[in-house]
Parts: sequence; structure tokens; C-alpha cells
Amino acid sequence: MHEDERLAAFLDEVCGPLFWPPYRRRVRRELADHILSRAELLERSTGCPRGQAIERAISAMGDAHSLGLLLRRTRFPLRGLFLTLMTSLIWAAIAACILYLLLHLGLRT
Repeated sequence: MHEDERLAAFLDEVCGPLFWPPYRRRVRRELADHILSRAELLERSTGCPRGQAIERAISAMGDAHSLGLLLRRTRFPLRGLFLTLMTSLIWAAIAACILYLLLHLGLRT
């Protein structure tokens, strides 16, 4: 597989789990820049060919699918949002109960 095709396949796999298109494009652009910069550094420092440098830079990134899932969780922390929403609802219910009791007791005195 040609190095550009290998890079595109890696980026496709990383960006696959990402839902929001603008975020997916940004991640793809930033990862491609990072991988190509690292490959260029490897070419200059070790003298390895471009294709091998890109392969090494890609393999240094780790598993593409796992990276995509981590990026999705970082951008869309659903569990954290759910817990925040539930906590807010509980506090709102407590406040409503207190307000009701204050108003109800205030009318009787």
C-alpha cells in the first residue's frame, strides 16, 4: 500500500467513530499534520525513506480505532453530561420542594 493510501486509511479509521463532521475534519487535519511532521523529522534525523518514515510515524500513534474512540469520549463525554443533568434535576427538585414547603407553611401562619 502506498504511504499516502496508508495515511488515508489510518485517518479514516481514527475518524470513523467521530460523530460531528466539523470535529472529524479538524481531527483528521491535525493528525495528518502531526504524522507528516513526525515523518519529516524521522527522514531528516535517521535518513530513512519517506514511506518508511510515514509507516513509523503512523505506528507510533497506536491503534487507530482505539484512538478514535478516545477522541470521541473526550469530545462527547456522554456519561459526564448525563451525570451533570441528573445532578441538576435532583437539585432543582430539592429547591422546588423547599420553595413549596416555605410557601405552604408561610400561608398557614
